[in-house]
Amino acid sequence: MKIRHVAAAGVALAATAAIVPNAAEAGSSGPTATYQITIVNHTDAQPLSPVGAVVHRGGTDVWSTGQPASAAVAAVAEDAALPVFVSTYDQVRGVRSASVGGDAPIGPGQTITFELEGRRSDRLSLVSMLVNTNDAFTGLDAVRLGNGTRTFDVGAYDAGTEVNNELPAFIPGPAGNSPGVRDPEGGVISPHEGIVGQPGGIDPAVYDWDDPVATITVERLD
Repeated sequence: MKIRHVAAAGVALAATAAIVPNAAEAGSSGPTATYQITIVNHTDAQPLSPVGAVVHRGGTDVWSTGQPASAAVAAVAEDAALPVFVSTYDQVRGVRSASVGGDAPIGPGQTITFELEGRRSDRLSLVSMLVNTNDAFTGLDAVRLGNGTRTFDVGAYDAGTEVNNELPAFIPGPAGNSPGVRDPEGGVISPHEGIVGQPGGIDPAVYDWDDPVATITVERLD
């Protein structure tokens, strides 16, 4: 049975994705520590893109369900455009760091790990595209770094920026090999319905998924 609507792991405190220049204000609560992030892809045929990772204050929002996706989040959700994401959030007030986790897609059943620096009071937001879709992504929404180890089972989200027509000509991953082709939509971020079988679209028997699409572990190393 298909399970949908896995809740976002953490809720961003700000109501909108405000992009405000000035990256200097990252907070100073306690010493910095190294955190290891591990991501396991549970899907059968949906590679996950490398991960856009933002360490930020609690009052800075990267993405939230029910809100429009920022242009930077849409760039990842539609085309896995990580350089756009990183260069944008590097300039947002309240952001300590913006970086890319992993240097290649995370294939079905595969695992990646990467490290980043932050303070325990900082928040972590992650965005990774399900590349055989129009604009689906997964990740974390403003999770506190904290101490110890925490694990999150995460679902897929619809960025609401491109129509889910499921046509190969609009899908950047190997199911379509069509990067940069879009069918714009003015929606908001919401739980994704999956690949439902649109006329002429990719086969849901191959490319659909069950939630959770991934497990993300955040571990403090020192």
